[in-house]
Amino acid sequence: MNLTITPKLTERYVLDAAGKATTDADGKAVTQEVGFVGIGPAGELVQQPVTAVLPAVGDNVGAVVHMILNLPQRMVDIVNAAFGPGERDPNGPISVVGVGRVAGEIASINTIPVASKAASLIGLLASLNVALFVFNLIPLMPLDGGHVAGALWEGLRRRVVKLFKRKDPGPVDMARLMPLTFAVVILLGGMSLLLIYADIVKPINLFG
Repeated sequence: MNLTITPKLTERYVLDAAGKATTDADGKAVTQEVGFVGIGPAGELVQQPVTAVLPAVGDNVGAVVHMILNLPQRMVDIVNAAFGPGERDPNGPISVVGVGRVAGEIASINTIPVASKAASLIGLLASLNVALFVFNLIPLMPLDGGHVAGALWEGLRRRVVKLFKRKDPGPVDMARLMPLTFAVVILLGGMSLLLIYADIVKPINLFG
């Protein structure tokens, strides 16, 4: 069977010998129109109902909880990637430097509509807030989860002594946890410095 195929004229980036997009004097990517035959990727914004909001937030919270539970192994992977030949996991944790880089990449894409850019940036901001919300609930001082855990323990202790009609033991002395608090602060500071370093020397590139 003989078929006649007319290639579709498609705009593509001009690549150099290393496979990277070339730029002009203004720093903009150079494109050219070439013939295309076959199947190519395409994206489309599909409006979701309001009822899809809570399940989406739940999925996001679940993903953050899973990452926190596997945080030690994640940090080992980041060390191997930052100081070795390994690659960063695009689904791994990033610092504020990484978040800013991803936001900049989204804003600089000129092949998608402005509405898609806005939706992506809003989604990134929402995911960041959910991640901070979940992480802050870890029951360790000085995070809010540590204060909540102390308040719950105080309330439980008072209920128990009241049940047995004993003297009120008074508030919980959270100052006794100061050594643990200092240890957590040092640990979080070290993790932040490691993530910032990794995002500088070997950043995550979500868009190729």
